[in-house]
Amino acid sequence: MNRNFWTIRVILLCGFCLTAAPLLAQDEPPPARAVRSDDVPFERITMKDKADTFEINIRPLTLPRGTFWENIKGNDTVRFVSEDGRTLETKRKYVTSYIKFPQLLLNEANRLTRAGQLDAAFKFYDRLLLDYPQHEGLSTALSAYLYENAKGAFRNNQYGEALGFLEEANSYRPPVDNLDTAINAAADKLIGDYVAQQQYASARELIARLSKLRIRDVASVTKWKQYLQTEAGKKRDEAKRYLAAGDLNAAFVAAKQMRFIDGKVSGGPELSEEIARRFPFIRVGVTVPTVVANSASMTFAATRDRRLLQRNLTELIGFGADGSQYASPFGTLGRAVGGVEFSLLFRNPAEAYPCSAQLLSQPPSSPRLALLQESLAYVDLENGRELRVQLKTPHVRPEALARLDVMQQLPEAVPYQEKTSGDMRRFVVNPDYAMRSPQQPQAIEMENFGYSSRALLALRSGQIDIIDRLFPTQVDEAKADSSLVVDYYRTPSIHFLAPNYDHPLMQSPTFRRGLLYAINRSSILDGRLLAGAEIRGSHLISAPIPAGLEADDSAGYGYDNSIDPRPYEPEMSVTLFRLALLELEQQAEAAETDAPQMIKQLKIGHPDSEISREATTAIARYLKRVGFEVELVVTPPEAIRAADVGVDLLYVEACVQESLVDIPLLVSQMIPAEHQSRYLQAAVRRLNEATNWTQVRERFWTLHRVAYDETIVLPLWQMRDYFVRSAEFGGVSRQPMTLFQDVERWSAISLTSGKGNK
Repeated sequence: MNRNFWTIRVILLCGFCLTAAPLLAQDEPPPARAVRSDDVPFERITMKDKADTFEINIRPLTLPRGTFWENIKGNDTVRFVSEDGRTLETKRKYVTSYIKFPQLLLNEANRLTRAGQLDAAFKFYDRLLLDYPQHEGLSTALSAYLYENAKGAFRNNQYGEALGFLEEANSYRPPVDNLDTAINAAADKLIGDYVAQQQYASARELIARLSKLRIRDVASVTKWKQYLQTEAGKKRDEAKRYLAAGDLNAAFVAAKQMRFIDGKVSGGPELSEEIARRFPFIRVGVTVPTVVANSASMTFAATRDRRLLQRNLTELIGFGADGSQYASPFGTLGRAVGGVEFSLLFRNPAEAYPCSAQLLSQPPSSPRLALLQESLAYVDLENGRELRVQLKTPHVRPEALARLDVMQQLPEAVPYQEKTSGDMRRFVVNPDYAMRSPQQPQAIEMENFGYSSRALLALRSGQIDIIDRLFPTQVDEAKADSSLVVDYYRTPSIHFLAPNYDHPLMQSPTFRRGLLYAINRSSILDGRLLAGAEIRGSHLISAPIPAGLEADDSAGYGYDNSIDPRPYEPEMSVTLFRLALLELEQQAEAAETDAPQMIKQLKIGHPDSEISREATTAIARYLKRVGFEVELVVTPPEAIRAADVGVDLLYVEACVQESLVDIPLLVSQMIPAEHQSRYLQAAVRRLNEATNWTQVRERFWTLHRVAYDETIVLPLWQMRDYFVRSAEFGGVSRQPMTLFQDVERWSAISLTSGKGNK
């Protein structure tokens, strides 16, 4: 090839100059290579002489005194440095093209976009936006690039993603052709999906957002706005008919459905206000069945429902920087320095004497009262209204001992009375309830849902107002819905398998430990319950003690983080089973009794909740691998002792609020005293005798170690439990201890627009 434009003479540069000392070109430079997104900036020239064309990548040129490429004459000699560092020169007339680095990036980005290689093109656009955001032609190219991304998302039925690309493309000027039509098509599909899924709030928000865009074609916005108004009008008229017929329940539900679709429909706000005034009513979706009766059990369901049926002398309302925070619904709570005394100044003097008399009742009416009576020095009632309680020894949280129900002494302290008819449990406000508020719901219905996904559908359609607990995989979906509010309880639930201590094999710590090694708890929690999501506060535990939701959570003061949960080792299980049988044979020989035989079948009980069903199904599969046939049995939601419901292992979802008081009670509820080892009894007794926080922590760690070594239960995991409500539903505290903690402040219908997750 004849390339006459090359010279190897060193002459004075009249155009561009890159180096102080001219260099001589030994050979012609290599052909230009393709540009990469992470390249050090270079430029490209194209040379042509007759039939010969040659592209060269060169180092960026510096223009002296404002000289521009277009001003250089054809016979002027220009010199440049090639990418490999050699200095070359030629006449200007041979250079047919000079492209700067940003344009090289843009050309390659556009080529990749046209070829459908969108991910590869992104890297070039990203470099341009970072280093050359004002480059000519970039804005138009980005609009076209985003349009191509939207086309791909639309073909895959990802209408939300497609619309997002198109809206961003519309922000660049000038936008690509046919953008208005594309936005309208994607919006039509996405709003249609929202309506089909009854996500009306999301549909309304999207319509409002699109109305503000600078687009000409808004046919989908008009279409769906009219549709929502029409459907909301139907529900409005339906509610009016029910109201006229005196069916307040049906009118309430229809009006709620109207507000979910479009609460601003003509006449809608006035109708909602009238129904709220005449019928304050709440419907709760529960994913764990309600308990049969008022129960002292510490299960999730019993703890949830108890607040509707009783008020306690003192109540734990949260955790602050100084630990637990207590209040009394009956008056002002006080605590003396030193922890040997607490007082309660009653608002109503008539309530003071019955409550003080209860503290001295014999025999004690509850395990909590028995625990308080063991510590009592005296009880005094001053001026007929101030209850003063003195303890024998200091206690770090004396008011925690007084979490006692007073429903027998004070019937006016019962918030609701059960009036169940049919399958749905119904609670009606106690007309004599002394602490009722004007906006308090007059009736609460609790509808059971086997799956929280179904409960979410009912919540979105207006059939219910709040859901007590979401399955972990449903949390993100609920958070994405702006018509809902997702929150979580202040303390985690702890999950474990409680053994039946009436069974000889279950009395063996070695056998219980063998069962624990046989269960792949990490796989069940991470794979089956959390589905790979990371939820802080949801993790394996090594003892039935809450570890708190965060690393520095004051609610987790009783948990020893230095004790790691036991791993999954099925081989160890088989060895431990054999060792347990050997130990029991030796004990039987010494006692001259028959040794128990290895069982082949295990009966596992669980409440009818979605979490426990999923967990026990997986647990059964792991136990089958080590030789057991497993039968799963649904047990009452308040069951906490395996022997009481006739199972070998009982899945328990426990709510431990104040570990110092609740853990000893939980141990007594699960394990009969005759089956508690002397080490366990001593650890519990010394914990109850702790007089300062240093002793509490040290003795809790001792109890934790005993519970771990003896495997008093099969510890599984703790979980951060989320609940969800309609955004228009009011009065629910942030991060409450239990669902109904502030039920007196709940409002059936908020007359102002609620704010959801977004």
